[in-house]
Amino acid sequence: MHIVQIPLGQLAALLDGSVEGDAAVTISGPGTLESAELGQIVFVEKPELLTMGEQSAASALIVSPASRTSAKPIIVTEDPRLAFSKVLEIFAPKPRVYQGVHPTAVIGRNVHMGENVSVGAYAVVEDNVILGDNVIVYPLAYVGHEATIGDATIVYPHVFIGERVAIGKRSILHSGSALGCDGFGFLQTAQGHRKIPQIGTVNIGDDVEVGACCTVDRATVGATVVGNGTKIDDHVHIAHNCQIGENCLLCGQVGIAGSTKVGNNVVMGGQVGVNDHVNIGDNVVIGAQAGVFGDLTEPGIYSGYPARPHTSQLRVSAASQKLPDLLKKIRDLEKRIAELEAKGKDS
Repeated sequence: MHIVQIPLGQLAALLDGSVEGDAAVTISGPGTLESAELGQIVFVEKPELLTMGEQSAASALIVSPASRTSAKPIIVTEDPRLAFSKVLEIFAPKPRVYQGVHPTAVIGRNVHMGENVSVGAYAVVEDNVILGDNVIVYPLAYVGHEATIGDATIVYPHVFIGERVAIGKRSILHSGSALGCDGFGFLQTAQGHRKIPQIGTVNIGDDVEVGACCTVDRATVGATVVGNGTKIDDHVHIAHNCQIGENCLLCGQVGIAGSTKVGNNVVMGGQVGVNDHVNIGDNVVIGAQAGVFGDLTEPGIYSGYPARPHTSQLRVSAASQKLPDLLKKIRDLEKRIAELEAKGKDS
């Protein structure tokens, strides 16, 4: 069992915060405002939650300068959420992985492994694969021929990495995801749908996280690219030949059609759909369930179907709420016009 106990003063130093109250109180882990236990520390994100924190069983709180209290020992920091994320790292249980290559793993020819590599039970690593230092390949994962995986990358169970796919350093690939499947390429002919060979690859950058059950299709030629630092939520699809920039956030069930280019620092809310051959510029934020049919080149927030600047979409939404009343007025006017026309004919 992984047990860590840290005096509050020592924890504050690790968080770049300052202690007010008993710095010697021992912290044994993180908790939540709703269910914290003695020994745990919780964070108070905003002042209106301070009372809840004070009444909890937590031994200490992480607060902002605006939420000071003497009811409990506190760590004061400008960003309690960021500090709490560091607490989670400190108290996170160490991963339990097989040391070395498990006897049931299948290792191909001419595989190069760096130092401290773990390959779990029944994993398959094909010929000419390169695994960097401290790579973890969990049980039942598949790594295709000539793939490369950078230092300290984690490949969880049931991940598929196709042949010649390149994964950068410190990336995380969650269970059920497939990187390097064929792109959806077919030519409609009189004889039916003719498959277009997909002979390209996928390049995933450093510090990328791919959620569970995601798909990143290989390019027809060249490479489908996901840039450094991009984070991908569960059930996201990135089609062939897409170019995704750095430090993007793609939320659950986003679908990006082929040959789309996405800039850096782009955020897509859940269930955003992007048409093929679209260009999305840097620093664009797209609201949930938006449909992107054309280029979005200017930084800003977009939403709606089709996606438009968010302020314009708000006006459209506000106007749509008035449609039932407007329809009633139109029917009333049509009735009055018909009555006037009938009177005119009678006279």
